[in-house]
Amino acid sequence: MLVAVDVGNSETVVGVFDGEELTHHWRLTSSPRQTGDELAVLFQTLLGSATGGRITGMALASVVPELNPAYRAMAERNFSLNPLVIDHKAIPKLRIRHHDPASVGADRLVNAVAVAALHGAPAIVVDMGTATTLDVIGEEGEYAGGIIAPGVVTAANALFQHGARLARVEIMRPEHVVGRSTEESLQSGIFYGSVGAIDSMVEAVIREQGFKNSIPVVATGGLAPEIHAVSKTITAVDPFLTLNGIRMVWEQTRGTETS
Repeated sequence: MLVAVDVGNSETVVGVFDGEELTHHWRLTSSPRQTGDELAVLFQTLLGSATGGRITGMALASVVPELNPAYRAMAERNFSLNPLVIDHKAIPKLRIRHHDPASVGADRLVNAVAVAALHGAPAIVVDMGTATTLDVIGEEGEYAGGIIAPGVVTAANALFQHGARLARVEIMRPEHVVGRSTEESLQSGIFYGSVGAIDSMVEAVIREQGFKNSIPVVATGGLAPEIHAVSKTITAVDPFLTLNGIRMVWEQTRGTETS
């Protein structure tokens, strides 16, 4: 069994694959101060009953470099594994059209691999996390570049912090676009402002790249299902796109055996 770990700035998603089947998954809080010992206790608790000790590999896509040594120590000490820490060099089959390939987040690269394999190319991935990223996959499956914008929650937190009379609200799709209270107005602005920004960026990418309007635009993470419900450009939601991309990169670099 393969343990796939997607370490984000705010959350970490862990998945267990038996072959191509995702059998278990968990969403955890990311902390750059976690030690290898802390991770060992956490992962032993999570994986004990889920895998029955049949862990054959571990692969990590991390945007928090400070945590990579702790994950290596945990995997080596507790599971006798040499984990694959994914970066641009670990994906030889992916052509990266970027001025500095080393600066592209591992999550964005594995998303490119997964979307081309599962949804086709060309395509656009919209990943909603601490940042909202749009990643462009060209007609030959190459990583063509992308966009990084403030995430929905990140932008909302900035608004709450700097607006003295603006209380925090639950970020959700409101019943009406036109709010009849400060709370409703904030919810509308945050939610529909995010939808409009995403649709506008997707349309600009399609125009600039000369893509057809029918290409896959796949959303993952955060509020992806809610945004998809009203977006005019997002065509699908794939909540496990990143985990599947990690699995695919593992298979490309370490062999196909994950069971």
